[in-house]
Amino acid sequence: MRYLIPLTLALSAGTAAASTPTLGGPMSHLLVTLFQNQVYLTFESPAMSTVSMQGNEGDFVGDASLLNNMGYNAQFGWLANGFISLPPDSGIFMRTLSSSPHLNVYEESTFNPIFGTDGSDDVWQWDGTMTHNWYSTETHGSHWARYEVFVGDLFGNPLDGYTSASIDLTFEYGPDLSGRIGVKNSPSIGALPTPGVMSTLGIGIVAAGRRRRS
Repeated sequence: MRYLIPLTLALSAGTAAASTPTLGGPMSHLLVTLFQNQVYLTFESPAMSTVSMQGNEGDFVGDASLLNNMGYNAQFGWLANGFISLPPDSGIFMRTLSSSPHLNVYEESTFNPIFGTDGSDDVWQWDGTMTHNWYSTETHGSHWARYEVFVGDLFGNPLDGYTSASIDLTFEYGPDLSGRIGVKNSPSIGALPTPGVMSTLGIGIVAAGRRRRS
């Protein structure tokens, strides 16, 4: 009998772990820099601009259950590259410029649909913290999404005087059995300011309020 309890605990721990989705691999940070009113976007690890979606057995519970029996991944994470200072009544926003038709996106902590998924707004306000949203699909093959990052007012409208940037994310989900889905290449976003110009010691964002849609 003394061996029964450890075995039971091990089985319970395995069940709990199986019901929790994982990122799918090492973090791939999307660095957001604001310098002289211009947004810059870079991959912290350029070799990780493409990630692989993992399958699951459909045993996620609660809000995470929307990932059941889907290929999913959350390795891509938005991350401030230095301290971001914004004018009053403004924020940092992401907008879907284009994406493959079978790609779903859900907010990291709430699992709410974002970026046009399930009829949601294609504009999403970022709070400046490291955020790994969930991407999923039921279609095998290559998938992609292109996002614009801009400084906007509380209604999500771009502010005059600020220049946005865009970035492409690419996903692979097993063998493509029904024809390849096109993958777009990221355009060059230009050189970043030299490290001595902008400190990366402080990571944060100064913004007032939350976005309200009219």
